[in-house]
Amino acid sequence: MTPAKKRLLYFILVLCNIPLGLATRWSPQYFPEIVQVYGGDVFSATCIFFGIRFLYPAKPLRCIALINYIVCIAIELQQLYRAPWIVHLRDKTPVGILLGHGFLWSDCICYAVGTLIAWAIGWTIERAYKK
Repeated sequence: MTPAKKRLLYFILVLCNIPLGLATRWSPQYFPEIVQVYGGDVFSATCIFFGIRFLYPAKPLRCIALINYIVCIAIELQQLYRAPWIVHLRDKTPVGILLGHGFLWSDCICYAVGTLIAWAIGWTIERAYKK
């Protein structure tokens, strides 16, 4: 698969992922309870993975997975910083979606699950195109 085709594929995956992740936050009543509670963080991790893969289509998937998990953990850790200016910034909807609101250990597990799911999707699709 050429880098251009990979980029297109992962761009489409990002576009499909965003509404699913937002739906778990804005219309949670349509999802099972476990997805209501943890789905947004899992979808966030998959979206970041697909975005990183879009930017770096030639890197091995395992590198993308590692980078993805580190980025997700960094985003989670920055939530421990509680200066008034950043708390005010996080209260704005788009920024709050990107940066989150409060540190939770469970989010770190959700990011690991999301990373593994995204890696499996990427591996499966890229493997299928090799044949």
